[in-house]
Amino acid sequence: MTAAQSFLSNTKYGYDFVVATTQASINATMKQFLAKVREPVVNICFVANEAGQPVQIAYAALKDRAKGADPFKVPADANPTTNTDLQNLQLARFMAGFRAQLGIPKGYRRPTDIPDLVILGSDTAAVTFNMLCVEFDIVELVPGGGYNAPTWTSLSQKDGEAWIIQSKVDLRMSLVNSDQYSQLPPDVRAKIQNLGGDTFSVRQLLFDFTNAGLAAQVPTIPGINPGTKLYQLLTQYFMGAYFTQLQKDGQPMLGAAITQSTAPPSTLTLTNLNMEVCPFVGTNGLPVAHPSTDQQRLATLSYLCEANGHLLPPAVAFNWNWIDPSEAADSHGVIATNKTPFVTFFKNELLDYVEQNCFAPSVKVWYDSGEGKTYFQPNLERGQAPTITAADTGATVLSFSYSSYAADQADLGGDMGRAELKPEFNLDVKFAGTTITIEQHLLIYLYLKGYWGVNKSGNIIDKKIADTYTLSVTSQGGLTATLTTTSSDNSVRLATSGWEDFWGGGLQSVIDAVSEWARAFTSPSFKDIPINVVQDFVFPGGRTFAFKNVAFSDNQDLVSHITYADPAYF
Repeated sequence: MTAAQSFLSNTKYGYDFVVATTQASINATMKQFLAKVREPVVNICFVANEAGQPVQIAYAALKDRAKGADPFKVPADANPTTNTDLQNLQLARFMAGFRAQLGIPKGYRRPTDIPDLVILGSDTAAVTFNMLCVEFDIVELVPGGGYNAPTWTSLSQKDGEAWIIQSKVDLRMSLVNSDQYSQLPPDVRAKIQNLGGDTFSVRQLLFDFTNAGLAAQVPTIPGINPGTKLYQLLTQYFMGAYFTQLQKDGQPMLGAAITQSTAPPSTLTLTNLNMEVCPFVGTNGLPVAHPSTDQQRLATLSYLCEANGHLLPPAVAFNWNWIDPSEAADSHGVIATNKTPFVTFFKNELLDYVEQNCFAPSVKVWYDSGEGKTYFQPNLERGQAPTITAADTGATVLSFSYSSYAADQADLGGDMGRAELKPEFNLDVKFAGTTITIEQHLLIYLYLKGYWGVNKSGNIIDKKIADTYTLSVTSQGGLTATLTTTSSDNSVRLATSGWEDFWGGGLQSVIDAVSEWARAFTSPSFKDIPINVVQDFVFPGGRTFAFKNVAFSDNQDLVSHITYADPAYF
């Protein structure tokens, strides 16, 4: 069950394209990104109000109120009864503070030792996000009173023992769902549902996952036991006041932010998206109940995308895996393009060419009694509208067809001459494996009758061209191809015998003139399809991903394997 089964044109799905990246690749790339990026150090401080309740105060304002004392610089073993800085902080009514910097914690020797940031479980509408910090310090000053002396607590994250702030992130980007996303301010929703060049980047994911407005529950910190001083500080201050405020404002946690970039222009302009988790499925198409570690790493985060203003269908589970174990070593995921918009792309690219080969015929036949001669005047007018068919299934995904007929005669029964002209044009586009094949067939049938019933008929033009494009993809997501062309010409030359030509009133010269005219008229328009028709297509995500191994699925979706580009930027 792999991306070869991709069937996005099925009415069950209907997405224009899907971008799916594995849990393993998201974590590996996000770790690389965080190892290179420098997020700001965030200092959060609380003082007691008149009722003794904690209220947040700006870090600089606290230091001004405390005569320059910095709670994060006071030693852990300082005595609050003798330390001047602590005494000044107590006068400023300081209660607690947190200093944190998003990033890779210190003390881990190998990337694989670093805890995963993203866990894709069985819930298709949510992910578990583990926020990691380069440093994390917590301080608390409890004033004395009565028989109790003041106490000072200063705790820091130890090397190799990261404090993991875990939250459940709601992925449902829909205003009709009663989820956290629908409650966010419009400007924050717009930042999360980024439709620009960084849509699929790890930078954007970091913004999405650390946005407290998406957290459906207050985060928990595994490994920190309830009842301990650290647990009390985190739940009372950091997880309470800080997260509550962030959820209210819908602001990114710890200063995480994204930047917009200019992406190569893609053929499909992204106008709406949603996300879902795709657990690893078995041969029955259902999620594996107890996936192995390797199967869990192949679960994907899938972006469900619509282009050009199309309506986005609701999220539906796929019954195939986007990446199988044999592909995991050199692929981070896939981009699958629904054959329907890809077929539409080809229809738009080819329509003008096809219309130039769709001819409306007309003929005029008349007898000039003064000269004792019959005249034949055929005509073809290009630019007619063909019938267009897009098949739901099968390799032939698009067909153009056109046929027309015209006739005229001299005298009531055509005794003095008759002409019939019937042009036909067919073009089929086929998707299979790594090839696109475009087959054309142009026919022009001619019937001419002279005197005494002498007549000739046949296909004076019967030409076929088959262009086969073997596909590959550039690292930026543009299609490229090698073109192989075969052609055949089964046109017939209508010929009369000398006897027929004599009694037919010189019919052969008329046949030759009409045939030569038809060949000259159709020759400039009937030709190979240029290779740029294929090369004009560009996948979305060309700035975020490197592309490779493009091919059609068994259901004619266009699928390309992808890897993340340089995580220092994406």
